[in-house]
Amino acid sequence: MSTRVITDIDEVLTTTRAVRHRMDFDRPVGRAVVEECLRIAQQAPMGSNLEDWRIVAVDDPTLKRKLSELYTEIWYQTVERPLADGEAATTTRLSPTVRADPASQARQARILRAVKHLVDHLEQVPVLVVLCSTKPLPEKPVGGTASGYYGSIFPFAWSFQLALRSRGLGSVMATALAHKASRVQAVLGLPADWRPITLLPVAYTRGVDFRPAARADLAEVAFWNGPTEPAGSTRPGPPADGQPASA
Repeated sequence: MSTRVITDIDEVLTTTRAVRHRMDFDRPVGRAVVEECLRIAQQAPMGSNLEDWRIVAVDDPTLKRKLSELYTEIWYQTVERPLADGEAATTTRLSPTVRADPASQARQARILRAVKHLVDHLEQVPVLVVLCSTKPLPEKPVGGTASGYYGSIFPFAWSFQLALRSRGLGSVMATALAHKASRVQAVLGLPADWRPITLLPVAYTRGVDFRPAARADLAEVAFWNGPTEPAGSTRPGPPADGQPASA
């Protein structure tokens, strides 16, 4: 096993960030550490107890260049051009100008710059990991089999990212790759039932001093027994198993 840089699980869970600007494009990433993290990710929950994921790790320069070209197309078609044209849905979702306050606007502007940085340098990332699913396509985007379809691959992706973080590497979940899924299949020579779901660029990070991100107060997003009792209230819950209720 490789030497882990971070061993505290809470630190790993709270400081695993989407890494773009701080990727070290010049430091090689060995196949052994990638495969070690993939083996860890195989322990993630899976729908129907079936390993319907397929993983293609790419370190060939020619294939990386082709994937980079596709990703640049996706950026232009789904972000740059719609924002320039003022397309309503994209503007609402991505434009810094519609965020509620100056701090949120500045944060969203930084994110867009970071995404563009990755778009411009994707070919230089040491390893590109493409996660695919072989589950039957869900008939509807929500409900039915959709939960199981996405509910297997994304726990795998997150476990992989956590394992990378603990070893001093960073990644980001680049789900936009799915916009060109059939072309990704063609570039990599994948079978028709290996459907690309997300891309995870992998590199060592420049420094490991990532911090927890700003998040909403828990009481704004978490509740007890319905939507009216926010988390953090002083109302006591039921006694723990085997413990008497307080007087």
